[in-house]
Amino acid sequence: MKTLKTIFFAILSLIVIFLFGYVLTRTFMIIYTRHRNEVAVPDLINKNYEKAQHDLYKLGLYIDEIGARNSSDILEGSIIAQDPPANSMVKKGYTIDVIVSKGPELVKIPILDNLSINEAKNRLMNTGLQVGSINYSYSNEIMAHKVIYSQPVYGMDVPKHSKVNLVVSLGKIPTKISGDKGIYDTFLEDLEDTTK
Repeated sequence: MKTLKTIFFAILSLIVIFLFGYVLTRTFMIIYTRHRNEVAVPDLINKNYEKAQHDLYKLGLYIDEIGARNSSDILEGSIIAQDPPANSMVKKGYTIDVIVSKGPELVKIPILDNLSINEAKNRLMNTGLQVGSINYSYSNEIMAHKVIYSQPVYGMDVPKHSKVNLVVSLGKIPTKISGDKGIYDTFLEDLEDTTK
């Protein structure tokens, strides 16, 4: 009788140990396998879309362009934003959503010829541009204090907030310069009066 009890308890103990070992091994494998199926999302900001696509593919991840917008800081075709963010843990096969840069917003240089400096400044400001350097030159066609032309010239596409240089007329080309005060000095005095 004692022998039967001993055998029964031995068999029961073996079953319990086996079940415990099975549960422990299975739990470990699930955790281990799940961990192996997860990867950290890389930082894609400022990275070219095609390069990012290639890098993600090597990690077992995918990419989807869900939008595009202008950016003065990030090159056209590179990534502005991503979801989920860098260093997030995701399962292999996950798709990363990104927004891609269209490059800076472009605006056309407006017509500035024959405008005063103040008028040119206002027109540039209304277009989203700024006045850069102002240089002076004689012109037989454009009267003094008026813009002869801009650099870049009218009609060119430039990034918004760019600076536009102006060339302003000193008036007709003088035939001779006489007196103590040069024509250029007189022009600058006149210019100061007109811009006050």
